[in-house]
Amino acid sequence: MTLRTALVLRGSRVFGGLMIGGAGLNTALLAAAPESYAALGAWLDGPAALRRLWAGTMSAHPYVWVPLVGIGFEFGIGILALARRPRRRLVGLLGIALFHVGLLVMGLWWWALPVLALLMPLLVGTWRDIDLHRSPSDAVTGAVG
Repeated sequence: MTLRTALVLRGSRVFGGLMIGGAGLNTALLAAAPESYAALGAWLDGPAALRRLWAGTMSAHPYVWVPLVGIGFEFGIGILALARRPRRRLVGLLGIALFHVGLLVMGLWWWALPVLALLMPLLVGTWRDIDLHRSPSDAVTGAVG
């Protein structure tokens, strides 16, 4: 294993753990105070359509949307980011990036921009790991690793 691959794996574990921790936090918050999701939408600094979307989903139906997005999606991409197989890890890291792009839209620039900046080298490194695991015959047969 190269030093680059080791660093990519370590960084992916950090972000995977962060997302799994976020899923745990959402689980605890949903169990203890589901009404708090209505208040969380009040700080949205995005467009009015986004505030309406939050009010109609997370605020109005936290027992549906929080398990799907705040727990299921976060946990799933966190687990994928922990994978040793680079293709699975790439899916997890792309999911984490997508999640943080959503946070940008919601106005959480101070959190999402640094996370996205730190994710970029991990995405590139994982992409390179995928290319390294392909053999010349894979290009001919279309096999995936």
